[in-house]
Amino acid sequence: MVQLSDPKELRKEVLETVREIIIFMQGYENFRKIQEEKVKLFSQLRSDIRVISSLVDNSLKKNLPKGKLKEVAAPKRVVEEEEPEEEPEVQEKVPVPQKVVPVPKSELEELEDQLNDIEGQLRGIG
Repeated sequence: MVQLSDPKELRKEVLETVREIIIFMQGYENFRKIQEEKVKLFSQLRSDIRVISSLVDNSLKKNLPKGKLKEVAAPKRVVEEEEPEEEPEVQEKVPVPQKVVPVPKSELEELEDQLNDIEGQLRGIG
């Protein structure tokens, strides 16, 4: 036999430790459930992406006309030079010349050109 100096206090500490372990295990179970849901969602996402890709590859690409579209770059913006903040009121403000960057044909113009080409080909057939 072993004599315990304060059995009630020891029992209280053991029960608190067991309580903390149970709380930790509950947290772990919640974590595991979330991980399982995450894996299910990612597998569902993968299958949805496969379905969408097959629909795009099989159905959409077959039904769309083939075009001569070139890679479209974002239009460049006009850069303005900064004017000094404080100007004497006597002088008139002269507009600062802006650097003009040539903008390539817009996507809409290219699509209209392609539409005209297709209509011309249809007239040639009919």
